[in-house]
Amino acid sequence: MAKKTVERLNPTPSTVKKLFAYSGNQCAVPDCQEQLVDVSGAMLGKVAHICAAEKGGPRFDVDMSNEDRRAFENLLLVCGKHHDIIDHQPNVTTYTVEVLGKYKADHEDRFKRAELQLIAQITDTTQARLPTYPETLKRFGEVFDVTDSMNLDEEVAGLTTFIDRLKELPLEERAFAIKLAERMRRRDVDDLPAEDVVGAFNLGKTRLRQHMTLLEHHLLGDITEGHGYQQYIVRLWDPRSRRQSLGRDAGVLRKDGHHHRQPPL
Repeated sequence: MAKKTVERLNPTPSTVKKLFAYSGNQCAVPDCQEQLVDVSGAMLGKVAHICAAEKGGPRFDVDMSNEDRRAFENLLLVCGKHHDIIDHQPNVTTYTVEVLGKYKADHEDRFKRAELQLIAQITDTTQARLPTYPETLKRFGEVFDVTDSMNLDEEVAGLTTFIDRLKELPLEERAFAIKLAERMRRRDVDDLPAEDVVGAFNLGKTRLRQHMTLLEHHLLGDITEGHGYQQYIVRLWDPRSRRQSLGRDAGVLRKDGHHHRQPPL
């Protein structure tokens, strides 16, 4: 099959973006400190071809395709001065394919490593502190005085479901849910007036609503209407009795069987 006619193709926008992303805004020629984009946003860098895009150009390779010549692997970013120097015909024996390829690899690898290190630092903190799963409910039963059912498989399964939901909570909301559960346990109640929670935890109503919105999203709790006028109560899902079933799609099932949405407080 006949080869395609040699044609100069411009690099694709995605290739240019990738070149700049791995350039560190610095010329790829060693020891050159020239920036490729100045503080005003002016583009000072130039895209250089390791193997020329057209016949007669420096380091032209007849065996490459047009696409190969404009590919990321055949391009490097340099300052305007070095772009002219490396393409100046008398300098081609100095700036060979191998030399420019090494410039590109060494320069870009510096910034690829930095990128990987940055990505490694961005972790899901909820997965850094995972709770353990119970095999029996012995300790749980001792704390809550429910020793008659602490070894039932369904009770262990219920608590496992609770842990599965709890471990996906952001750490701040996880701590809030645990403190909320501790307060309910101390007071031996299944829910608390919203005003009690606001005062006890020194929260504004907006912050409480934000906490409970996330708990509701994870099917761990909600704010629902109380019995008095404009009275609201805060509830948590109960892994012991599972009396409270939290609904999906932002609708929450109340104990009386009716759906509601989180009130505005």
